[in-house]
Amino acid sequence: MKKRFWFIAGVLIVVLAIQLKNAIFIDYKVEGISMNPTFKQGNELMVNKFSHRYKTIRRFDIVLFKGPHRKVLIKRVIGLPGESIAYREDQLYVNGKRVAEPFLKPLKSSLSAGSHVTGDYTLKETTGRKSIPKGQYFVIGDNRIYSLDSRHFGPIKDKDIVGVISESDAK
Repeated sequence: MKKRFWFIAGVLIVVLAIQLKNAIFIDYKVEGISMNPTFKQGNELMVNKFSHRYKTIRRFDIVLFKGPHRKVLIKRVIGLPGESIAYREDQLYVNGKRVAEPFLKPLKSSLSAGSHVTGDYTLKETTGRKSIPKGQYFVIGDNRIYSLDSRHFGPIKDKDIVGVISESDAK
């Protein structure tokens, strides 16, 4: 009788642990090459579903979010609510000030002279707005040429964010 009790207790503990893990974390498998070289196709991530509820989203955090057609995507935050962003000559400008993107060095070093990782654009040109609306973020893939991101579908809403990976966690 004791063995049966401990067996059933052990099975219940395992089932509860799995349910608890699934309630807190989302398993995500990177599809495509839009986040190369930070994340490669097939990388598997376990992301806390509540991470963005108890921390402030910062520039360059990587987010999982419900994108077009409710598909979960992974991109990097480059623009925060209230900011104006632009790219000129492969350089990010936030509110008119130059901002370095050190995570792009591997991509930039692999390009031939005169090639750009990011094409020129302004927030106004891509969204019709001068600044990112309150409660929204401008996201873009690290592999800019192959990324479907806010340049195509506009800023994402905070309520559509599934989880956050801080820049320090991505290394």
